Amino acid sequence: MLTPLVFGQFELRPAQRLLLKRGARVELGARAFDLLSTLVEHRDRIVTKEELLSQIWHGVVVEENNLTVHMCKLRKVLGADAVCTITGTGYRFAMPVSSAPLPHSFGQPASAAQPLQLPDKPSIAVLPFAHVESDAEHEDFIDGITDQLITELSRFHGLFVISRNSAFTYQNRVVDARTVAQELGVRYVLEGSVHRGGESIRVAAHLIDAISGHQIWAERYDRELADVFVLQDELVKAIVTAMAPYIEVSELGRARGARLENVTAYGLALQAWARGREGLSRSNAVARNDAIRLAREALALNPHSGTALNAIVDALSWHLYFGTTESVAITLQTALDAVAQALAIDNGDHLAYRGRGWLMVVSGRLPEALSDFRHSLELNPNDPVTLARLGMCEAVSGDLAMGTRRCLEALRLSPRDPARFHLLDNLVWAQFACKLYREAIVTARQSLREADFAGTRLCLVLSLVGQGDIQGAAGELQHLRVNAPSLVTARLSGIWLATDPEILQREVQFLATANAHRPTPVSP
Repeated sequence: MLTPLVFGQFELRPAQRLLLKRGARVELGARAFDLLSTLVEHRDRIVTKEELLSQIWHGVVVEENNLTVHMCKLRKVLGADAVCTITGTGYRFAMPVSSAPLPHSFGQPASAAQPLQLPDKPSIAVLPFAHVESDAEHEDFIDGITDQLITELSRFHGLFVISRNSAFTYQNRVVDARTVAQELGVRYVLEGSVHRGGESIRVAAHLIDAISGHQIWAERYDRELADVFVLQDELVKAIVTAMAPYIEVSELGRARGARLENVTAYGLALQAWARGREGLSRSNAVARNDAIRLAREALALNPHSGTALNAIVDALSWHLYFGTTESVAITLQTALDAVAQALAIDNGDHLAYRGRGWLMVVSGRLPEALSDFRHSLELNPNDPVTLARLGMCEAVSGDLAMGTRRCLEALRLSPRDPARFHLLDNLVWAQFACKLYREAIVTARQSLREADFAGTRLCLVLSLVGQGDIQGAAGELQHLRVNAPSLVTARLSGIWLATDPEILQREVQFLATANAHRPTPVSP
């Protein structure tokens, strides 16, 4: 049954798994919707309880109370007389039903439709999470996870997210991710399952590149059942925060391998981001300039590319951080102009606010940075980089406890983040601000094993001095001089990012101490 049907003030659209009341969507759980669809489809006869249990729960043995719960929900929505109970037998739909005009292309089989082209940005469909054990009390909770995942992923304005109505057409269906990609025109599919055991629940989630069929991320979450709404929020935030960075890594990987003659504006913007990332470990100013050039080529193709504008802001901010710009004033103004353009295109783009926040940090305007990071986090609370940068910024501004807590939360939410070194770097600076030198040294070395980022090594130098290891600090500073000489020169000249007077004094004093100590040559 795919044809839309009308009864009373309601319109049922089975192909979209959608119930409307005077044109507005009515929220129904998956089981309640299946119950309504079955009753309406067989409105010419009595539908037995056994038949309903079999069709809606697909052979899973459940108690009859499950059916009663969802029937009560239906009657509450439609009215007490919408469904008649035939004592000892079953139910019959009692409202007059007529056909509604078929919306354009609605219910058209995928094979008959033109193949959908992939959007010019990463696209994802969240499939309804599988109910491994049927439990009427928690079915709405499980479907709510899917609903909320779609909502939270939509906060990433750089993502194309398939709507709930289309996603739920795959409810209770075993379908290959590549089929979903073809039918919905997406590159990524997020799927999962929920197991309940007593008062515990296990949620498994998998992110699949639906074009190749390869799994690129997976995680399992074990929780205790308590307040289901709090639990739902916690699980959704954990899944989105941990998964989203893998989409970025996948997209950057594809951009690096793209043929330049066939590249789109979005592809050029991604290449700009990728080239900018390459310039971090050894302060490669050439890579940052390449990133800016690629981003401007993208803007020539699409002047409304927020991704390209944000890439320019990112590259210019790192020029300021590393001291590799000829004019600080011109670089800063150029970056601010790019932010203004990005926000004019999309005022809800959290990356634009995050980018401006980092720009404020590297230009020494921490109060403004704090404001931008907080606004970015309000727009998208699922971005671990924003959370970590806000924490670092708070710590070096004097709010030590809150800053460290935010950095640790970012790592806890995204424990296997592909850019984990960056999250660790923010924690290192927060730990240094708190005089937790031993912990900062451990965190810095852990981060440097994942990526040789100059900012982290600089904080390692300071923390080693704070711990009393002057010889070790001098050796690390020598290494830093080779990879990021402009950064060392800028910091020795007194250009620092902290605003708290006590933290700033330690930074200046500790670096001077390491600089004054001649490292002992290593014997061959």
